[in-house]
Amino acid sequence: MKTYPIMVSGMNCREKENDRKLTRYGLVFDGIDYSGKVTKRNYKRIKKYCDKNGLTFRLTNALGRRRADYRRRYFAAHDPDVGKRYICVYCGKWMKKEKTTVDHLYPVGQVSRDVKLQRKLERKGIRNINDPKNLVAACHNCNARKADRMGLWILRGSIGQHKGFWAFLYFLGISLILGAGIWLSMLL
Repeated sequence: MKTYPIMVSGMNCREKENDRKLTRYGLVFDGIDYSGKVTKRNYKRIKKYCDKNGLTFRLTNALGRRRADYRRRYFAAHDPDVGKRYICVYCGKWMKKEKTTVDHLYPVGQVSRDVKLQRKLERKGIRNINDPKNLVAACHNCNARKADRMGLWILRGSIGQHKGFWAFLYFLGISLILGAGIWLSMLL
């Protein structure tokens, strides 16, 4: 049976009713927080209880924890896209390694809070949030705009990881410019 490592904290955590309820679910008080591993059913119950009573609830697993060396891991696993440059997966900008920011495609904050998202990453073969499959090259502007968002940013990042996509767009852009130039020269 799958269990989830969780932690519960808050100012009123030690109140008698909260203490009784949390220990009944198998959580142990360590002097600061309650922690332990719970089943999916109890996970949902404890989360609902914490939301109702103003307690802080969070997963305490390594899957959703940022590591300090994720940038080094990305560059070790990914060679430059063109020459010595990387391509931003969101906008296609070419950057030197020093100007490249490494972004978590699936954001750390979202993954650390969402069990369904964690399961999705496991199905995709992503062992933890810092797995090279979840790290992408991004320009500073796109990384700042994306922040902790998902939605279309995930789609853009997934498509943008393929070098052929950017080659096609550059070819298309040049073709349009040349076509427009020929069309204008025929008008004059």
